[in-house]
Order: sequence, then structure tokens, then C-alpha cells
Amino acid sequence: MISFKYTKTDGAEYLSHLDLLRHIDRTLRRAGIKVRTSEGFHPHPKIFMNNPLGLGVKSVAEYCAVDCECEGDFKELFNANSPSGVKCLDFKVTDENPNFANTIESCTYTAQGIPHFDTKEYMSRKSIIITDKRGRTVDIAPRILSLEYQNGALTFTLCCGQNNLRPDLFTEILQGEFGGQAFGLIKTHSHGKYTF
Repeated sequence: MISFKYTKTDGAEYLSHLDLLRHIDRTLRRAGIKVRTSEGFHPHPKIFMNNPLGLGVKSVAEYCAVDCECEGDFKELFNANSPSGVKCLDFKVTDENPNFANTIESCTYTAQGIPHFDTKEYMSRKSIIITDKRGRTVDIAPRILSLEYQNGALTFTLCCGQNNLRPDLFTEILQGEFGGQAFGLIKTHSHGKYTF
């Protein structure tokens, strides 16, 4: 099993999660990396990705695990056969599936275009009630782990998995309260037991 960290930039941020899975599968086949498949009537390649990222959100911290056999440098083979936007940054050989969809607990993002506001006051709020895209009332305060300005950009860490807070929804919430127009939204780090 190989775990690898990869990018989703240069137009690839507009690929859906399913299209990205297909892209990775094709890239591995072009590279000559043999991926094991599930058993049964409709075998599927054993490719395990982290949770889906919102369409249009860039990332330099996506993770994937592949049950495969690879002779040679995985990163070199992958990148030579993948178009720009989806590039392997690093990889590790693992004995078991790191199950990134369940083990990545939070992610850090940066965005520009949100006017300066008191991030400490915002983080001290006991509750921040919003109505999500499904019409449900949700308190997002426990899902915001950090919030600060660094080098003119807003940097924030949000929960993912079962307590997920989408970064594009969060920037919309901030725009609604403080104005501005967020741009340059990118995931910079994923945090979990098996990330590197």
C-alpha cells in the first residue's frame, strides 16, 4: 500500500471528487503501476481518497492511499503521467490502509479578500449559529479550531469528517458579517494520525 500527498491546483480544483478518482486511476495505469482491485462481479481499483473538497477550492494537502505494486520511484512515475494540477508531493509505503477519509480530523486553509476583524473576539464567541445549505440550523463555533491573519491573508483551521465545516461556506459567512470578497482560497495542511 502506498500513501501519497498531492495537489489539486491549476484547474484541477474544478474536478469533482469522482472525476478526480478516475483521473488518479488513469494516471496510475499510464504510469504502469498495477493497482489491486476488489473482488466480486464489478471489481473496483483499491484507491482510497480523503474527504471531498468543495468544487473550486485549491489544495496542496490532499491525501490518497493505493493498494498497488510499484517498481521505481512512485512520485516520479505519477508526476510524469499526470497533467498539471494533480501532482504527487510526497509518498510513503504503509502496511495498512491509513483511511484518510476517517483519520484526517482537521484542515488549515488560507484566503485573501476578507477585511481585518478581531479574530480573537470571533473565536471567543460561545456560539455562531448559521443555516446551512440544506436549511438546517447549526452551531459552527466548535468546528472552528483557529483563526488569525498571517502575511495579510486569513488563515483558519476547520474540523472535517463528521463535524465538517466547508471552507467556502465559512468564508461566505465571514463576508456576510465583515464584507469583502474572498479569493485565493487554498487548503495548505491536513491534520491527522497518518498525514505527513
